Amino acid sequence: MANLYILIPASEAGTPIFGWHTNGIWRFAETMPEGTDDFFPVAIVPGTAATRHAVQIAATRPAEVRQAALFAVEDDVAEPVDRLHIALGRPDAEGAREVLVTSAADMARWMAWLSAHQLGNCDLVCTHSLMPDDADAFEGPAEILLRREGRGFAVDAAIPDDVLRLIHPAPDSVYGASLARRLGIPPAGEGALSGEDYIKTLAGVYENAEPGSIISLRQGVYARRRNMGLDGAGRWRFAGLLAAAAAILWLASVGLETAAYQNQADSLRTQTVDLISTAVPSANGNVDAALTQLRQTQRIGTSAVRPTIASAALYQALAAADGAEIRTLRYDASAGQLTALVLIGNYAEADAIAAQLEAAGLGVTLGQARQTGDQVLAELTIEGAGS
Repeated sequence: MANLYILIPASEAGTPIFGWHTNGIWRFAETMPEGTDDFFPVAIVPGTAATRHAVQIAATRPAEVRQAALFAVEDDVAEPVDRLHIALGRPDAEGAREVLVTSAADMARWMAWLSAHQLGNCDLVCTHSLMPDDADAFEGPAEILLRREGRGFAVDAAIPDDVLRLIHPAPDSVYGASLARRLGIPPAGEGALSGEDYIKTLAGVYENAEPGSIISLRQGVYARRRNMGLDGAGRWRFAGLLAAAAAILWLASVGLETAAYQNQADSLRTQTVDLISTAVPSANGNVDAALTQLRQTQRIGTSAVRPTIASAALYQALAAADGAEIRTLRYDASAGQLTALVLIGNYAEADAIAAQLEAAGLGVTLGQARQTGDQVLAELTIEGAGS
């Protein structure tokens, strides 16, 4: 079965791109194409909307594994578990798993949009899960895919060059001429400067991947129903009464399983409404009102700064103060702010560190500071320059 790829934009104001190919010829559209009812839909969401973590989980039952993974990543993302959606990868020989984390609000918004376009049976993956195997850095239209120590992640394409080099100082293979110039190394190949080229690259990885190796975000309450087909019936060639009895029993089991799937679908719809009501209580179960509230929340977060960028810039800014030491870091995902307690030699060094961060394009607020012996413990709140 051919696939229909949907590249979902990072901003809700953006336009999705639909891409599919038949007989080696690619076609693209900005609206739901006709004549693709027999295609399997694969939705691709921005890599900057999902973070990747590695966790060690001793539990084996699926429900216990998901619960353990949620609490294992809670401290990493500084967000309550009820606001998170996670997707688990397969365990390795030591029992470690990769875990993708995105916000429950984003997941609800994506699924609501896909269901509204009759694509609710789709697979849902993020871009850095489809990063080419031979690339350490890959330039996309609005984001950069990076791989360090075998783990893929994404950063915004507008990230400052010095912060980008600090995050990934020495990639072996870089795809994209502009990205290679920013990193100061020769390109190993072309990147994808358009959404259409991005779909072609990501689709190639998806179609050639080993089954089950790509982490799907369709897990938990969003797990995709599997269709029960009758293709295997043609292989049943029993004779006489035994064949008839076996066919009747098989059809009965299909009926029971179909009824169970229908019950599961009803339960999924109920849980989705409950999830939206929990995420946006003021909507009173109204999906349109909930989506409006989520759009407003997304607009508020456009000026937020990601923790990887803020922490990398902070470490670089500490060079302005000899012997400076970070005591604690706390990231507030709802406000997009990173708060750091830094031990410095004097009050003037706090201003010097703040000046370095502002030069890197970030906003800085100096909080409380107190003398501790012959040193000063200063609080700095780092956020996006436009926040």
